[in-house]
Formats: sequence, C-alpha cells, structure tokens
Amino acid sequence: MSTPQRDPELAFIWLEVSDLQRAVEFYRGPLGLPVQEPRQNLAIVHLGNTRIYLAAGTPREGGMYLALSFADVDALHRRLQEYDIPAKPPIDEGWARYIDVTDPDGHRLLLMGPPTSSHDLAS
Repeated sequence: MSTPQRDPELAFIWLEVSDLQRAVEFYRGPLGLPVQEPRQNLAIVHLGNTRIYLAAGTPREGGMYLALSFADVDALHRRLQEYDIPAKPPIDEGWARYIDVTDPDGHRLLLMGPPTSSHDLAS
C-alpha cells in the first residue's frame, strides 16, 4: 500500500446556517472570534490557523463536514481504491481539488489538495 507524503491536517470547517447574520453575531459576539464581513452568502470565522466557513443554507442533521488537506489528492484517490473505499475521481473547482467521501459512520469528509488554478476562497 502507498503512504501519504506528509501528515494530513485540518483544512477548514464548513457550517450551513439558516441566518448568516445571526451566525456572524454569535461567533463574533459571545465567542469573541474574528469574523470577516459576509459576502456572497459566506462569512469566515478565524480560529487560530483554522477557518470556519459559515454558509447561508439549510442546516440539516449531518450538515457539517470535515475538510482535510493533503498534498496529492490523486495519489490519495489511488490509496482509497487500494482499500476498496468508494470514491469518485477528484473534482477540481478552482479553489481546491477534492474527493468527497463518507467515513464508515456516514460522516462526510472533503479530502482536498491544491487547486490546479489560482483562486483562493478566502480572498
């Protein structure tokens, strides 16, 4: 079996929220976290080196997913296949190249790597 080139690390946390302004006020006020002003139905909470993305949408049970950053998602995809983990080929959306999978308990994981084009979601 192949091994990753470096240790995985937390990339970001994505939370769907029913009221974006209310969520911004909660994270900024009671929690005292720095939050960028919302734009395009998205606000970014800064938590140390981790970002929490607050996205206007419909929260649902299991509506959160864990995004992990890897150096090479194509190699990771091959590794998933070696372990018979069902995963579609990586998707490149400009801001990242990623694989969307679920763990054995149904938790959604976004396994991401560098984009093939230069577009940063946080800029």
